[in-house]
Amino acid sequence: DFFDAVNAGNFPAVSFLKAPGYQDGHAGYSEPIDEQKFIVDTINFLMSLPQWSSTAVVINYDDSDGWYDHQLGQIVNTSQTSADALNGPGLCGSAAPQLAGVNGTRAQGRCGYGPRLPMMVISPFARQNFVDHTLTDQTSIIRFVEDNWLNGQRIGSGSFDTVANSIASMLGAATSTCARTVVLDDNTGEVVS
Repeated sequence: DFFDAVNAGNFPAVSFLKAPGYQDGHAGYSEPIDEQKFIVDTINFLMSLPQWSSTAVVINYDDSDGWYDHQLGQIVNTSQTSADALNGPGLCGSAAPQLAGVNGTRAQGRCGYGPRLPMMVISPFARQNFVDHTLTDQTSIIRFVEDNWLNGQRIGSGSFDTVANSIASMLGAATSTCARTVVLDDNTGEVVS
């Protein structure tokens, strides 16, 4: 529906796309080449539009489960419930939870963060040849949206957007070298033009 809407002239300011299951890169039912095809076809489509000059694409991965990181993620919201067990039965850190929950209670059972994952920004505004070491999570994208379109208004009620860093440090001014169109072959990932 996203592609049909954009082709009909309805390109929203913010969109979230999730690949179909067979293309979402999840181990067990999706192959990397299928994931690559979805990403490449989406980027090629967006780069062919006049709106590309003001577009940013954030490629973000699911942090649930996985054994692909060697370093424990930072504890951002300590928690002490039966659902916790990071550093002992019923413990994830030892201090009181930081995030405000619903109805004045603190957000429990949501310690964060899980395994570190890549997050990439593809855009005429993306900083070239840059690796950002800012601690981010999925809600960093939400925080960026809130800062840019909602005057910094936060979801609240225990949402991690309250403590997340923005992705703004990954962006800079658009440059002519960064704004060039690169078309990739969705089967090989090689540059076509």
